Amino acid sequence: MAQQQHMVSVTRGIGQLISERRYFSVPQHQRDYAWPIGSVEQYVEDVVGALDRDDADYFLGLLVLVADDTSGTKRFEILDGQQRLATTTMIYAAIRQWLVENGFESEATKIQNEFIGISEIGVEEDEPRIVMNLNNQQIFQEIVVSTCSLHELEAKTATAGRYTSTRKLCDAALRCRQLVASLAEAQGTDKKARAGKLFDLAKYLRDNVQVNCLDVTAPENAYMIFESLNDRGIDLSVLDLLKNHLFRVAKGPGEQQIQTNWALMMARLGDRRADDFLKAFWTSRYGRIQRGRLFHELKRRYDSRAKVIQLSKELARVAEQYAGLEVADSELWKSHGAATQDTVRALDLLGGKQTHPIVLAALDRFDANELGKLLRSLVTLILRYQLIGRGRTGRLEIRAAAVAEGIYTKKHKHAKSAWDNLKAIIPPDDEFAQDFAKYENVKPAVARWLFRALELKYWVQKNPGKAPELAPIHDPELVNLEHVLPRKPGAGWAVAIKVDPKLVDDCASRFGNLCLLYKTGNKKVSSKAFAEKKPVLAASNILLTRQIATYPDWDRTSIDARQVELSKIAIAAWPV
Repeated sequence: MAQQQHMVSVTRGIGQLISERRYFSVPQHQRDYAWPIGSVEQYVEDVVGALDRDDADYFLGLLVLVADDTSGTKRFEILDGQQRLATTTMIYAAIRQWLVENGFESEATKIQNEFIGISEIGVEEDEPRIVMNLNNQQIFQEIVVSTCSLHELEAKTATAGRYTSTRKLCDAALRCRQLVASLAEAQGTDKKARAGKLFDLAKYLRDNVQVNCLDVTAPENAYMIFESLNDRGIDLSVLDLLKNHLFRVAKGPGEQQIQTNWALMMARLGDRRADDFLKAFWTSRYGRIQRGRLFHELKRRYDSRAKVIQLSKELARVAEQYAGLEVADSELWKSHGAATQDTVRALDLLGGKQTHPIVLAALDRFDANELGKLLRSLVTLILRYQLIGRGRTGRLEIRAAAVAEGIYTKKHKHAKSAWDNLKAIIPPDDEFAQDFAKYENVKPAVARWLFRALELKYWVQKNPGKAPELAPIHDPELVNLEHVLPRKPGAGWAVAIKVDPKLVDDCASRFGNLCLLYKTGNKKVSSKAFAEKKPVLAASNILLTRQIATYPDWDRTSIDARQVELSKIAIAAWPV
């Protein structure tokens, strides 16, 4: 007896595949729709370009499907290819919508029935050819499968959460509409010519945008394919490889539980890069790892049904923490107090994702008080080592990974122990002062935050015994960043620039040339000469701003001197 084939490969136009197979579904454990606008634009522009050049075909890559008839209706589960199939359907929907709005209803119906939804007897809504996962299906039905006006689509886009997959779907559908409309308009004013170009696009997608469709008899066969491809140097994401491994090992009683946990993990991550999360998760427990080794190590450590089920639970739980690491008003930080939330905002502003594993480990091992101390020390670490010191990212990653592992394994039971290990890479005061005295090209939001912190420290130094809350500036959003020497100086700076022709190029972006002014004061001084600015600066209740008015002139020497003075305050504001 001949052995059953486990996989069959055919090449089809993607539209033809959609039409022939009729029904597709995205497994519930699959990630949500995730293509960014750039990928959608690239796909449409590439296909239109190939059409215009009359290319015989445009190859879109490999799709992996497995037949599933457990529901009574034969559907093909999309194991790989969701983004391409969903986006292709959105292009067809955009063509359909244009045809409807321009009087070509019968042709729009053909597009609908062939590529988007099938009208079943006795059913009000068309049955979608592609059923998305739980998070995406309802919105996909509303804006793609069903007709949806541009006004309705724009309204749904505006109300969708900024980082949600719903927003990604709305953005993608809206961009497809815009690109299709632009293609039609490029054909001139004749509606038939415009429609003809869209007919050509629909047929090109059907016949010439080719995919290699690999049909497998069971998901585990696809899992073996994925790992084999990865072993042969084809770069597959850690997320896809891990998903394949979990479902293969847990086949049977544990599969549903893993499916639930996987969907929960993906929903909690939203549009955050899943591979970054998986690396941070591993590092927070087991130390540093190269991305290329991550899947192999996960596979080696979690190699039984019980272990992969436990891993899926942990991933779902930690994904919620990871998603909130840099969101000060998330549920993760609501019970930690205002000071810790301010620190989280600072870490978000300063960057330094290399410390994420440290925070993940500490969330599991430290109480709120110790965690708050640790977070404050991480601000000093990022600021001294990375932002000001421009230290190597790799060195920071190595040290942070070791500390994260030490926290998780309880080698570091308190924030001080972790900090003692971290501060070994931080520049000492003299180096930090030298680096700070040369600091420039700072982002406005970061500069406002830095000046706020420096002002608070300086105010406390000048007002011993008084509460820091009495200082005049707490909210950096109430102030503007003022360049004392303007980047585009007016006539009042002509003499200074004549004496020092490189003054603006060399010094306008220096940190010592910046200060904070309340927004009304900032408008008054603008690009005026220093002599005209001095009264406004002198009248400020922000001490570090008022101090500038004590300089007789504002030139290279003054900027250097002020930045040195600021560096001394910085040492006290972020001590080792």
